[in-house]
Amino acid sequence: MNDLHYAVVVGINRYPAISDLRGARGDAGRFRDWLVDPTGGNVPATNIALVTATERDEREADVMTAVPTRENVNRALYLAHRAVRRAVDEGGNWADTRLYLFLAGHGIAPFGGDAALLMANAAIDLLGNHIAVRPYLSWYESASPFHEIVFFADCCRTRFGGVAAFGPPFTDTIEAPDKVECLAGYATSLGDPAYEQQAPDPNRSRGHFTSALIEGLRGAGGGTVTSEGKVTSDSLIDYVRRHVRDRTSQQLVPQEARFLRETSTPIVFAEGLQGIGSYPVTLRFPAGFRGWVELRGRDMSEPRRLYVDGAAGAGGADHVEPLVPGLYKVVPESPAAPDFRDGGFFEVVSGGGHGVQF
Repeated sequence: MNDLHYAVVVGINRYPAISDLRGARGDAGRFRDWLVDPTGGNVPATNIALVTATERDEREADVMTAVPTRENVNRALYLAHRAVRRAVDEGGNWADTRLYLFLAGHGIAPFGGDAALLMANAAIDLLGNHIAVRPYLSWYESASPFHEIVFFADCCRTRFGGVAAFGPPFTDTIEAPDKVECLAGYATSLGDPAYEQQAPDPNRSRGHFTSALIEGLRGAGGGTVTSEGKVTSDSLIDYVRRHVRDRTSQQLVPQEARFLRETSTPIVFAEGLQGIGSYPVTLRFPAGFRGWVELRGRDMSEPRRLYVDGAAGAGGADHVEPLVPGLYKVVPESPAAPDFRDGGFFEVVSGGGHGVQF
């Protein structure tokens, strides 16, 4: 158990004064599930603050009462860094400390910042109600309650130059006892939007960035696992970048995940996993096929959802997926979709150059 690891996990669906999302609160829950998983983050549940609204909160809220707010997030962060300092004072090793901050919801890129999660009580004339990644990261670097800082922001980064980026209210000025290691992951490039995978059932809607992130953290069928059985920041970044780009390739502005990495050595997210070699497999769909499909496999923790947008007469649409050897099936979600070749089944064997035509 990583007793000196802490996390604040924020997910916001309901924005009474802007527009609602469907998958952000669920994405926060999925990230928390990975954090507490013994084969994942292995973080004690008592060290994790899940900052979200209840379904009742979402139904009854207006812009003045909507939660979570900036104060809710700041309180959770404040309690986390007080707790870790107390643990270090009582004999814990500062070098073993880590903070995760996960943010999912609407976002902007304010002046003086690179990404900011808008809080539930934000409005067009209240965009200062946000958590800005860069100023918060800078405070944690200088005050150094934690040795490792890991921030993930699954939100848009559209520019709002008239909005200043606000830092945390904390005033601690303790100098760093040693170099702080930092990793920040953004769903998209500066100035660009981020997208959700929409589904008829709101509980199945997902952020493309979070889906790729959690797949990578869980090992992605061996695709992010090193020869030592670890998932590291280096192996994770490569996986997330490729998969976010592939899953949003049909959008007018495809997402390009970005990472800020200031580490002397890779950050280790999971250990003791089986490093099974994966291979890039090109899935070729029929010309004119359009819709969501599920990619299923025996060793996959959950199906991967892909959106296919093949223009008629253009040879269909291709998706490249890293898959370990084994039997798989692609299933269209629409019952009216035409049957795929071989019922959607295909097998991946050792070696390269895999391509499957449906």
